[in-house]
Amino acid sequence: MNWKWISSSHPISDIRDWSKQQRIEIRPDFQRKEVWSPAARILLMDTILRNIPMPKVFLQALIRNDDTYRVVIDGQQRIKAILSFLHGDFVLTKPYTGEFLNLKFSDLPGPIQEDFLSYKIDINEIRNAPDDIVRDIYSRVNKYTVALNKQELRRADFPGRFLALSEELAQDPFFEEAKIFTVANSKRMGDVEFVSELLALLLKGPQEKRETLDDFFLNYMEWATEEETQIKQQFQNILIDIKAIFEVTVFDISKTRFRQKADFYSLFAAIDDCRKSGGSLSEKPLEHLRADFGIIDRVTEPNSRVKLLSQYALQCVSQANTIGSRKWRRDFLKCFLGGTYFNVPPRTEVVKVFREVLSDLNEPEDVCPSHPPECPVCGKEINGDLLETGYLTWGKGEKVFQLENAVFIHTGCLDAAKVNFLGVQQEPSS
Repeated sequence: MNWKWISSSHPISDIRDWSKQQRIEIRPDFQRKEVWSPAARILLMDTILRNIPMPKVFLQALIRNDDTYRVVIDGQQRIKAILSFLHGDFVLTKPYTGEFLNLKFSDLPGPIQEDFLSYKIDINEIRNAPDDIVRDIYSRVNKYTVALNKQELRRADFPGRFLALSEELAQDPFFEEAKIFTVANSKRMGDVEFVSELLALLLKGPQEKRETLDDFFLNYMEWATEEETQIKQQFQNILIDIKAIFEVTVFDISKTRFRQKADFYSLFAAIDDCRKSGGSLSEKPLEHLRADFGIIDRVTEPNSRVKLLSQYALQCVSQANTIGSRKWRRDFLKCFLGGTYFNVPPRTEVVKVFREVLSDLNEPEDVCPSHPPECPVCGKEINGDLLETGYLTWGKGEKVFQLENAVFIHTGCLDAAKVNFLGVQQEPSS
């Protein structure tokens, strides 16, 4: 073995010069193609400006034509970020909060530039090592390092009020009781990330998870106390409604599909929309609403014979975190919430959803209680396709208007029903 390690410290100016002379290779073929976020690069510059040590960089040294060339084994993102800053590729924006905010390297005062270039990086350099040894070193350096996930990186990159509120709300006992998060998920901050998605929903509506979440952590690092308090209360009020619907002794959410993140996000969004439109669960009977969600829970699957529930199931799996899928699922669940939140018969488009679901469910064992096989007005069977021969409505005295307490009558019995059966507005015409 004729290769050896040399430990030394080099100022940033050396790395700048190696780059100018094309004597350093930033990313060899064995390196991961990772890209740091803008916030991570800016915080590294802050680290250097504050003269805080950073972890060691590992290099391979090669002699070519009597000159020394270096290949980065570990530390490529740090070196790339430093060189980009020196080249003026980015400025010191948030999450940086120091006196040089919005400045490029070339805009820094002369003494600060000198201090930056003089900052020393500890380097472990291996010389005369063959490629197989270098690859083995790279593997060993990274083998016992657990890569930070996106939320763990956000915690480092975006300290501030949005992160603090996400962490606080993620500790609500409801999430553990409802089994929304696994232990492993919580350990890697998956609970905080999901709560932050719900906060983003309250602030700006459904979002594309991968594209916009970082912006919320950045833009709400500082947050007006009044708005933060209002959003926190809005969040907690939605949880109160969810707890009421899924009363643990009668309809435990932890035993339903609504503990799954895609379903829970959709439910959370739908309830928020209902509340913002003036709806409320206060002093409302909830058994019919629970029955509706029980049907959704039992019958929803990709191969469900209820076409809309099949579509809902697929929307929870295929591109579940896209804005289009999230909006569709929210609007679908609102169909089942409105009849209790607002105490009025559903609109035409909701009645169409109910008619289609009930028609596909036309087997008594699947609906509890099932829609009657006979018209409640004339007492005769409703023959044929319910979508063609049946008319969906609600009887006298109903206070909520759900799928579960809706009934079909003959279209020909409508006039008689207005006198003998209907106590509410008739089904809206299409």
